[in-house]
Amino acid sequence: MDNNTQFAIKNFKSWSSHDGGGFQFSLYVDGKKFAIVTDDGWGGPVDVQCIFASQLESLEKYVSQFKWQYKGAEYDMDLEVWISNLVSEYMFNKKLEKAKKKGITFKLLDDGKDVFRTLNTLDLAKAKAYLDSKFANNYQLI
Repeated sequence: MDNNTQFAIKNFKSWSSHDGGGFQFSLYVDGKKFAIVTDDGWGGPVDVQCIFASQLESLEKYVSQFKWQYKGAEYDMDLEVWISNLVSEYMFNKKLEKAKKKGITFKLLDDGKDVFRTLNTLDLAKAKAYLDSKFANNYQLI
């Protein structure tokens, strides 16, 4: 695995649970099924069942090269946090995809990375005119 490796979530399922919610999905790496990932939502670690047992070590090694930040401090990446980030990105993209069917999506330049807004029109010219009048150069279409 390297920085060009493509990860994809397929067959995502989620449910409510004692600990806020659980999920299960198939993790694909470069288009090939790699693992089944499960968080039962009852506390404890995320379970990663690789197709081949030796793959888990290579995934952990790949993940360990990254850092993550929380409240200004930087930490070494671990598999749990990496999977959490992957699921968050997947959920964000699903919401964005659904919103794009309803209207023009945009974000203000001051918005966080996981924030978008939707105008209830699919007319791009009308949306741009509105955004230019309301927010000038302080927005980005998504």
